[in-house]
Amino acid sequence: MVTRSEDYSNFVHRLFNNGTLGLEACRNVTFQVTGDCNLRCSYCYEHHKSCGAMSLETGKRIVDYIIDLYEDGTGDFINKTTQGVVLDFIGGEPLLEAELIEKITDYWFEQCWKRKCPLWTRARVSFATNGQLWFSDAAQHLFHKYHEIMSVTVSIDGVQELHDAFRVDQNGVGSFEKAWAAFQDGKKYGWYGCKMTFVGPSFKFIFPSVKQMISEGCKEIHCNYAFEPVYTEQEARTLYTELQRLADYLISDAPDVWVGILDPNIGQPSHDDKNWCGGTGEMLSFAPDGKAYPCVRYAPISVGAALAEPMCLGDCYTGLYTTEKQRETKAMLDAITRTSQSPEKCLSCPVATGCGWCSGYNYESCGTPNCRNTNICLAHKARCLAVCYYVNKRSLIIGDTKPKKIYLPRKEAVQLIGEDATAALWTLAEEAKNNVEVKI
Repeated sequence: MVTRSEDYSNFVHRLFNNGTLGLEACRNVTFQVTGDCNLRCSYCYEHHKSCGAMSLETGKRIVDYIIDLYEDGTGDFINKTTQGVVLDFIGGEPLLEAELIEKITDYWFEQCWKRKCPLWTRARVSFATNGQLWFSDAAQHLFHKYHEIMSVTVSIDGVQELHDAFRVDQNGVGSFEKAWAAFQDGKKYGWYGCKMTFVGPSFKFIFPSVKQMISEGCKEIHCNYAFEPVYTEQEARTLYTELQRLADYLISDAPDVWVGILDPNIGQPSHDDKNWCGGTGEMLSFAPDGKAYPCVRYAPISVGAALAEPMCLGDCYTGLYTTEKQRETKAMLDAITRTSQSPEKCLSCPVATGCGWCSGYNYESCGTPNCRNTNICLAHKARCLAVCYYVNKRSLIIGDTKPKKIYLPRKEAVQLIGEDATAALWTLAEEAKNNVEVKI
Protein backbone atom coordinates (compact mmCIF):
# COMPACT_ATOMS: atom_id res chain seq x y z
CA MET A 1 0.00 0.00 0.00
CA VAL A 2 1.36 3.40 -0.94
CA THR A 3 2.09 5.67 2.02
CA ARG A 4 2.42 9.38 2.52
CA SER A 5 5.89 10.85 2.22
CA GLU A 6 7.48 12.29 5.33
CA ASP A 7 7.16 16.07 5.61
CA TYR A 8 10.03 18.21 6.84
CA SER A 9 8.72 18.75 10.37
CA ASN A 10 8.23 15.03 10.94
CA PHE A 11 11.66 14.32 9.44
CA VAL A 12 13.37 16.66 11.91
CA HIS A 13 11.24 15.37 14.76
CA ARG A 14 12.19 11.76 13.99
CA LEU A 15 15.89 12.59 13.82
CA PHE A 16 16.28 14.82 16.84
CA ASN A 17 13.38 14.79 19.28
CA ASN A 18 14.31 13.22 22.61
CA GLY A 19 11.00 13.89 24.33
CA THR A 20 12.39 16.56 26.67
CA LEU A 21 9.47 18.47 28.18
CA GLY A 22 7.33 17.01 25.42
CA LEU A 23 8.67 19.60 23.00
CA GLU A 24 8.53 19.28 19.26
CA ALA A 25 11.95 19.25 17.63
CA CYS A 26 10.70 21.36 14.72
CA ARG A 27 8.47 24.40 15.17
CA ASN A 28 6.26 26.26 12.70
CA VAL A 29 6.24 30.05 12.95
CA THR A 30 3.68 31.86 10.82
CA PHE A 31 4.14 35.38 9.46
CA GLN A 32 0.84 36.87 8.30
CA VAL A 33 2.44 39.29 5.87
CA THR A 34 -0.80 40.85 4.63
CA GLY A 35 -4.48 41.06 5.40
CA ASP A 36 -5.39 41.57 1.76
CA CYS A 37 -6.23 39.10 -0.99
CA ASN A 38 -6.86 39.37 -4.72
CA LEU A 39 -9.51 36.62 -4.65
CA ARG A 40 -12.90 36.31 -2.97
CA CYS A 41 -13.17 32.55 -2.37
CA SER A 42 -16.63 31.67 -1.13
CA TYR A 43 -15.53 29.31 1.65
CA CYS A 44 -12.52 31.24 2.95
CA TYR A 45 -12.29 31.23 6.75
CA GLU A 46 -10.69 34.68 6.83
CA HIS A 47 -13.83 36.77 7.22
CA HIS A 48 -12.16 40.05 8.17
CA LYS A 49 -9.57 40.81 5.50
CA SER A 50 -8.07 44.28 5.29
CA CYS A 51 -5.51 46.15 3.21
CA GLY A 52 -2.85 46.26 5.91
CA ALA A 53 0.52 44.58 5.46
CA MET A 54 3.29 43.67 7.87
CA SER A 55 6.16 46.15 7.90
CA LEU A 56 9.71 44.94 7.34
CA GLU A 57 10.58 46.29 10.79
CA THR A 58 7.93 44.06 12.39
CA GLY A 59 9.07 41.07 10.35
CA LYS A 60 12.63 41.63 11.50
CA ARG A 61 11.54 41.96 15.11
CA ILE A 62 9.72 38.61 14.88
CA VAL A 63 12.92 37.02 13.58
CA ASP A 64 14.90 38.63 16.40
CA TYR A 65 12.40 37.33 18.94
CA ILE A 66 12.54 33.76 17.61
CA ILE A 67 16.32 33.77 17.93
CA ASP A 68 16.02 35.39 21.37
CA LEU A 69 13.81 32.49 22.45
CA TYR A 70 16.40 30.01 21.25
CA GLU A 71 19.26 31.79 23.00
CA ASP A 72 17.31 32.21 26.24
CA GLY A 73 16.52 28.50 26.25
CA THR A 74 13.87 28.59 28.98
CA GLY A 75 10.69 28.80 26.91
CA ASP A 76 8.50 25.88 25.96
CA PHE A 77 7.99 26.83 22.31
CA ILE A 78 11.51 27.39 20.99
CA ASN A 79 14.63 26.69 23.06
CA LYS A 80 17.94 24.85 22.82
CA THR A 81 16.18 21.53 22.15
CA THR A 82 14.63 22.98 18.98
CA GLN A 83 16.39 21.53 15.95
CA GLY A 84 14.47 23.05 13.05
CA VAL A 85 12.09 25.86 12.16
CA VAL A 86 9.59 26.22 9.33
CA LEU A 87 8.88 29.83 8.41
CA ASP A 88 5.30 29.84 7.13
CA PHE A 89 4.05 32.87 5.23
CA ILE A 90 0.36 33.51 4.87
CA GLY A 91 -2.09 36.25 3.97
CA GLY A 92 -4.58 36.99 2.60
CA GLU A 93 -2.51 36.16 -0.42
CA PRO A 94 1.18 35.98 0.56
CA LEU A 95 2.56 36.78 -2.89
CA LEU A 96 1.08 40.26 -2.60
CA GLU A 97 4.11 40.72 -0.35
CA ALA A 98 6.66 38.54 -2.16
CA GLU A 99 9.40 41.14 -1.72
CA LEU A 100 8.70 41.30 2.00
CA ILE A 101 8.86 37.49 2.28
CA GLU A 102 12.26 37.55 0.61
CA LYS A 103 13.59 40.30 2.87
CA ILE A 104 12.36 38.57 6.03
CA THR A 105 13.98 35.33 4.87
CA ASP A 106 17.20 37.21 4.09
CA TYR A 107 17.16 38.69 7.57
CA TRP A 108 16.54 35.29 9.16
CA PHE A 109 19.67 33.77 7.66
CA GLU A 110 21.71 36.93 8.22
CA GLN A 111 20.86 37.11 11.92
CA CYS A 112 21.24 33.38 12.53
CA TRP A 113 24.70 33.62 11.02
CA LYS A 114 25.70 36.73 12.97
CA ARG A 115 24.35 35.38 16.26
CA LYS A 116 25.68 31.87 15.67
CA CYS A 117 22.20 30.38 15.96
CA PRO A 118 22.30 26.87 14.43
CA LEU A 119 18.63 26.95 13.42
CA TRP A 120 19.62 28.42 10.07
CA THR A 121 20.98 25.05 8.98
CA ARG A 122 17.58 23.38 9.31
CA ALA A 123 15.19 26.17 8.38
CA ARG A 124 12.61 25.91 5.62
CA VAL A 125 10.18 28.35 4.02
CA SER A 126 6.62 27.34 3.25
CA PHE A 127 3.44 28.92 1.92
CA ALA A 128 0.38 28.31 -0.22
CA THR A 129 -0.65 30.72 -2.94
CA ASN A 130 -3.60 31.25 -5.24
CA GLY A 131 -1.11 31.70 -8.08
CA GLN A 132 -2.49 34.95 -9.45
CA LEU A 133 0.81 36.82 -8.94
CA TRP A 134 3.09 33.88 -9.64
CA PHE A 135 4.78 35.48 -12.63
CA SER A 136 5.34 38.89 -11.04
CA ASP A 137 8.96 40.00 -10.90
CA ALA A 138 8.99 39.91 -7.10
CA ALA A 139 7.59 36.37 -6.91
CA GLN A 140 9.95 35.04 -9.56
CA HIS A 141 12.93 36.59 -7.80
CA LEU A 142 11.86 34.96 -4.54
CA PHE A 143 11.47 31.55 -6.17
CA HIS A 144 14.79 31.74 -7.96
CA LYS A 145 16.63 32.71 -4.79
CA TYR A 146 15.14 30.32 -2.25
CA HIS A 147 13.48 27.46 -4.14
CA GLU A 148 15.89 24.88 -2.75
CA ILE A 149 14.59 25.41 0.79
CA MET A 150 11.00 26.28 -0.09
CA SER A 151 7.79 24.27 -0.18
CA VAL A 152 5.19 26.12 -2.23
CA THR A 153 1.69 24.87 -2.96
CA VAL A 154 -0.65 26.37 -5.53
CA SER A 155 -4.26 26.07 -4.38
CA ILE A 156 -6.20 24.34 -7.15
CA ASP A 157 -9.51 22.94 -6.02
CA GLY A 158 -10.02 20.80 -9.09
CA VAL A 159 -11.29 20.97 -12.64
CA GLN A 160 -11.86 24.43 -14.03
CA GLU A 161 -15.64 24.34 -13.63
CA LEU A 162 -15.27 23.67 -9.92
CA HIS A 163 -12.33 25.98 -9.28
CA ASP A 164 -13.91 28.94 -11.06
CA ALA A 165 -17.19 28.48 -9.20
CA PHE A 166 -15.59 28.99 -5.79
CA ARG A 167 -12.31 30.85 -6.36
CA VAL A 168 -13.15 34.15 -8.03
CA ASP A 169 -11.58 37.60 -8.09
CA GLN A 170 -13.21 40.81 -6.90
CA ASN A 171 -15.12 41.02 -10.18
CA GLY A 172 -16.47 37.48 -9.91
CA VAL A 173 -14.13 36.12 -12.58
CA GLY A 174 -12.69 32.63 -12.10
CA SER A 175 -9.00 32.24 -11.29
CA PHE A 176 -8.24 28.78 -12.70
CA GLU A 177 -6.14 29.73 -15.72
CA LYS A 178 -3.58 31.73 -13.75
CA ALA A 179 -3.48 29.15 -10.96
CA TRP A 180 -2.95 26.35 -13.48
CA ALA A 181 -0.14 28.23 -15.19
CA ALA A 182 1.50 28.78 -11.80
CA PHE A 183 1.24 25.09 -10.95
CA GLN A 184 2.80 24.12 -14.27
CA ASP A 185 5.69 26.55 -13.76
CA GLY A 186 6.31 25.31 -10.24
CA LYS A 187 7.04 21.83 -11.53
CA LYS A 188 10.51 22.97 -12.59
CA TYR A 189 11.31 23.31 -8.89
CA GLY A 190 9.77 19.96 -8.04
CA TRP A 191 6.65 21.52 -6.53
CA TYR A 192 4.04 18.93 -7.46
CA GLY A 193 2.12 19.10 -4.21
CA CYS A 194 -1.47 20.23 -4.26
CA LYS A 195 -4.04 21.09 -1.63
CA MET A 196 -7.71 20.74 -2.56
CA THR A 197 -10.66 21.85 -0.44
CA PHE A 198 -14.18 20.58 -1.01
CA VAL A 199 -17.60 21.50 0.33
CA GLY A 200 -20.96 19.77 -0.11
CA PRO A 201 -21.88 21.35 -3.47
CA SER A 202 -18.44 20.49 -4.88
CA PHE A 203 -18.33 16.84 -3.79
CA LYS A 204 -19.56 15.77 -7.23
CA PHE A 205 -16.28 17.04 -8.70
CA ILE A 206 -13.92 15.08 -6.45
CA PHE A 207 -13.11 12.22 -8.82
CA PRO A 208 -12.43 14.24 -11.99
CA SER A 209 -10.52 16.83 -9.97
CA VAL A 210 -8.14 14.39 -8.31
CA LYS A 211 -7.76 12.48 -11.57
CA GLN A 212 -6.72 15.73 -13.27
CA MET A 213 -3.91 16.29 -10.76
CA ILE A 214 -2.74 12.68 -11.04
CA SER A 215 -2.51 13.08 -14.81
CA GLU A 216 -0.16 16.03 -14.20
CA GLY A 217 2.28 13.89 -12.25
CA CYS A 218 1.12 14.49 -8.68
CA LYS A 219 1.99 11.50 -6.50
CA GLU A 220 0.70 12.94 -3.24
CA ILE A 221 -2.61 14.79 -3.11
CA HIS A 222 -3.91 16.47 0.01
CA CYS A 223 -7.64 17.00 -0.17
CA ASN A 224 -10.24 17.47 2.50
CA TYR A 225 -13.67 18.90 3.16
CA ALA A 226 -13.97 22.24 4.92
CA PHE A 227 -14.81 22.20 8.63
CA GLU A 228 -17.42 24.94 8.51
CA PRO A 229 -20.42 23.52 6.57
CA VAL A 230 -22.94 21.18 8.20
CA TYR A 231 -22.92 18.20 5.83
CA THR A 232 -26.19 16.47 4.98
CA GLU A 233 -26.93 12.80 4.39
CA GLN A 234 -27.31 13.47 0.67
CA GLU A 235 -23.93 15.18 0.54
CA ALA A 236 -22.42 12.28 2.47
CA ARG A 237 -23.83 9.87 -0.10
CA THR A 238 -22.36 11.93 -2.94
CA LEU A 239 -19.02 11.96 -1.14
CA TYR A 240 -19.05 8.16 -0.84
CA THR A 241 -19.92 7.72 -4.51
CA GLU A 242 -17.14 10.03 -5.68
CA LEU A 243 -14.56 8.44 -3.40
CA GLN A 244 -15.64 5.01 -4.63
CA ARG A 245 -14.98 6.12 -8.21
CA LEU A 246 -11.64 7.54 -7.13
CA ALA A 247 -10.72 4.32 -5.34
CA ASP A 248 -11.43 2.27 -8.46
CA TYR A 249 -9.23 4.59 -10.51
CA LEU A 250 -6.35 4.48 -8.04
CA ILE A 251 -6.41 0.68 -8.00
CA SER A 252 -6.57 0.28 -11.77
CA ASP A 253 -4.53 3.22 -13.05
CA ALA A 254 -2.59 4.94 -10.26
CA PRO A 255 -1.67 2.48 -7.48
CA ASP A 256 1.44 4.51 -6.59
CA VAL A 257 -0.49 7.70 -5.76
CA TRP A 258 -1.36 8.67 -2.18
CA VAL A 259 -4.60 10.63 -1.73
CA GLY A 260 -5.16 11.95 1.77
CA ILE A 261 -8.91 11.67 1.83
CA LEU A 262 -8.51 7.89 1.32
CA ASP A 263 -5.99 7.44 4.11
CA PRO A 264 -6.24 3.74 5.07
CA ASN A 265 -5.43 4.47 8.72
CA ILE A 266 -8.76 6.11 9.57
CA GLY A 267 -12.12 4.63 10.51
CA GLN A 268 -11.80 2.73 13.77
CA PRO A 269 -12.33 3.56 17.46
CA SER A 270 -9.82 5.97 18.97
CA HIS A 271 -8.19 5.80 22.39
CA ASP A 272 -5.84 8.72 21.81
CA ASP A 273 -6.68 11.66 24.07
CA LYS A 274 -4.40 14.16 22.36
CA ASN A 275 -5.88 17.25 20.72
CA TRP A 276 -6.06 16.54 16.98
CA CYS A 277 -5.44 20.18 16.00
CA GLY A 278 -2.07 21.87 16.47
CA GLY A 279 -3.70 25.24 17.07
CA THR A 280 -3.47 24.99 20.84
CA GLY A 281 0.26 25.41 21.30
CA GLU A 282 2.08 23.50 18.58
CA MET A 283 2.36 26.59 16.36
CA LEU A 284 2.73 30.35 16.69
CA SER A 285 1.28 32.93 14.31
CA PHE A 286 2.20 36.61 14.14
CA ALA A 287 -0.31 39.12 12.75
CA PRO A 288 0.88 42.12 10.68
CA ASP A 289 1.11 44.27 13.83
CA GLY A 290 3.38 41.74 15.54
CA LYS A 291 0.80 40.32 17.93
CA ALA A 292 1.04 36.57 18.48
CA TYR A 293 -1.78 34.01 18.32
CA PRO A 294 -1.86 30.20 18.56
CA CYS A 295 -2.79 30.07 14.85
CA VAL A 296 -4.00 32.47 12.17
CA ARG A 297 -7.50 31.08 12.75
CA TYR A 298 -7.57 33.02 16.04
CA ALA A 299 -6.22 36.24 14.52
CA PRO A 300 -8.25 39.37 13.63
CA ILE A 301 -8.19 38.49 9.92
CA SER A 302 -10.18 35.33 10.73
CA VAL A 303 -12.44 36.13 13.68
CA GLY A 304 -12.33 39.92 13.95
CA ALA A 305 -10.49 42.14 16.40
CA ALA A 306 -12.91 41.73 19.31
CA LEU A 307 -12.92 37.93 19.27
CA ALA A 308 -9.17 37.75 18.60
CA GLU A 309 -8.16 39.90 21.56
CA PRO A 310 -8.72 37.28 24.32
CA MET A 311 -6.60 34.76 22.39
CA CYS A 312 -3.58 37.04 21.95
CA LEU A 313 -0.52 35.47 23.59
CA GLY A 314 1.72 38.54 23.46
CA ASP A 315 3.75 40.20 20.72
CA CYS A 316 7.19 40.28 19.20
CA TYR A 317 8.14 43.43 21.12
CA THR A 318 7.25 42.62 24.74
CA GLY A 319 7.28 38.84 24.48
CA LEU A 320 4.85 35.98 25.11
CA TYR A 321 2.74 35.36 28.21
CA THR A 322 3.74 38.61 29.93
CA THR A 323 0.29 39.28 31.42
CA GLU A 324 -1.86 37.21 33.73
CA LYS A 325 -4.56 36.98 31.06
CA GLN A 326 -2.08 35.65 28.48
CA ARG A 327 -0.81 33.05 30.93
CA GLU A 328 -4.38 31.99 31.67
CA THR A 329 -5.03 31.61 27.94
CA LYS A 330 -1.92 29.48 27.55
CA ALA A 331 -2.92 27.27 30.49
CA MET A 332 -6.38 26.82 29.00
CA LEU A 333 -4.94 25.82 25.61
CA ASP A 334 -2.42 23.43 27.17
CA ALA A 335 -5.20 21.64 29.06
CA ILE A 336 -7.33 20.88 25.99
CA THR A 337 -7.64 17.20 25.14
CA ARG A 338 -9.88 15.14 22.92
CA THR A 339 -11.93 14.20 25.98
CA SER A 340 -12.22 17.73 27.36
CA GLN A 341 -13.71 19.17 24.19
CA SER A 342 -15.69 16.29 22.66
CA PRO A 343 -19.33 15.32 23.20
CA GLU A 344 -20.02 11.73 24.20
CA LYS A 345 -21.09 10.78 20.66
CA CYS A 346 -17.55 11.57 19.49
CA LEU A 347 -15.79 9.80 22.35
CA SER A 348 -17.77 6.61 21.77
CA CYS A 349 -17.82 6.88 17.97
CA PRO A 350 -16.80 3.57 16.34
CA VAL A 351 -14.97 5.42 13.53
CA ALA A 352 -13.38 8.21 15.56
CA THR A 353 -9.86 7.73 14.23
CA GLY A 354 -9.08 10.33 11.59
CA CYS A 355 -11.99 12.61 12.43
CA GLY A 356 -10.48 16.07 12.65
CA TRP A 357 -11.38 19.48 13.90
CA CYS A 358 -10.02 23.01 13.91
CA SER A 359 -9.54 24.49 17.38
CA GLY A 360 -9.66 27.99 15.91
CA TYR A 361 -13.02 27.29 14.30
CA ASN A 362 -14.20 25.74 17.56
CA TYR A 363 -13.40 29.07 19.18
CA GLU A 364 -15.14 31.06 16.44
CA SER A 365 -18.28 28.92 16.46
CA CYS A 366 -18.53 27.99 20.16
CA GLY A 367 -16.76 30.81 21.97
CA THR A 368 -14.05 28.49 23.28
CA PRO A 369 -11.47 26.21 21.63
CA ASN A 370 -12.39 23.61 24.25
CA CYS A 371 -15.72 22.79 22.60
CA ARG A 372 -15.62 20.55 19.54
CA ASN A 373 -17.66 21.50 16.50
CA THR A 374 -19.11 18.37 14.86
CA ASN A 375 -20.30 19.74 11.51
CA ILE A 376 -18.28 17.18 9.54
CA CYS A 377 -19.76 14.12 11.28
CA LEU A 378 -21.73 12.64 8.38
CA ALA A 379 -19.01 13.44 5.85
CA HIS A 380 -16.42 11.70 8.02
CA LYS A 381 -18.55 8.56 8.34
CA ALA A 382 -19.09 8.42 4.57
CA ARG A 383 -15.36 8.89 4.09
CA CYS A 384 -14.64 5.97 6.45
CA LEU A 385 -16.94 3.72 4.44
CA ALA A 386 -15.16 4.76 1.24
CA VAL A 387 -11.80 3.96 2.81
CA CYS A 388 -13.07 0.47 3.66
CA TYR A 389 -14.16 0.06 0.05
CA TYR A 390 -10.75 1.21 -1.19
CA VAL A 391 -8.64 -0.91 1.15
CA ASN A 392 -10.67 -4.10 0.76
CA LYS A 393 -10.86 -3.88 -3.01
CA ARG A 394 -7.16 -3.10 -3.19
CA SER A 395 -6.48 -6.09 -0.95
CA LEU A 396 -8.34 -8.34 -3.40
CA ILE A 397 -6.93 -6.95 -6.64
CA ILE A 398 -3.40 -5.79 -5.81
CA GLY A 399 -2.81 -7.67 -2.58
CA ASP A 400 -0.50 -5.08 -0.99
CA THR A 401 -2.65 -4.37 2.07
CA LYS A 402 -4.59 -6.24 4.71
CA PRO A 403 -8.41 -6.21 4.67
CA LYS A 404 -10.09 -3.49 6.68
CA LYS A 405 -12.89 -4.08 9.14
CA ILE A 406 -15.99 -1.90 8.83
CA TYR A 407 -16.62 -0.41 12.26
CA LEU A 408 -19.59 1.79 11.40
CA PRO A 409 -22.86 -0.02 12.25
CA ARG A 410 -24.63 -1.34 9.17
CA LYS A 411 -27.77 0.60 10.04
CA GLU A 412 -25.88 3.89 9.88
CA ALA A 413 -24.24 2.88 6.61
CA VAL A 414 -27.65 2.20 5.04
CA GLN A 415 -28.83 5.61 6.16
CA LEU A 416 -25.84 7.28 4.53
CA ILE A 417 -25.16 5.36 1.32
CA GLY A 418 -28.28 3.26 0.78
CA GLU A 419 -29.14 -0.43 1.10
CA ASP A 420 -27.60 -1.60 -2.19
CA ALA A 421 -24.28 0.16 -1.68
CA THR A 422 -24.12 -1.06 1.92
CA ALA A 423 -24.77 -4.67 0.92
CA ALA A 424 -22.07 -4.47 -1.74
CA LEU A 425 -19.61 -2.94 0.73
CA TRP A 426 -20.19 -5.64 3.35
CA THR A 427 -19.86 -8.36 0.71
CA LEU A 428 -16.57 -6.85 -0.45
CA ALA A 429 -15.24 -6.78 3.11
CA GLU A 430 -16.16 -10.44 3.61
CA GLU A 431 -14.52 -11.44 0.32
CA ALA A 432 -11.32 -9.62 1.26
CA LYS A 433 -11.26 -11.27 4.67
CA ASN A 434 -11.88 -14.75 3.24
CA ASN A 435 -9.25 -14.23 0.55
CA VAL A 436 -6.59 -13.59 3.17
CA GLU A 437 -7.69 -16.59 5.23
CA VAL A 438 -7.46 -18.85 2.17
CA LYS A 439 -3.90 -17.66 1.45
CA ILE A 440 -2.90 -18.31 5.04
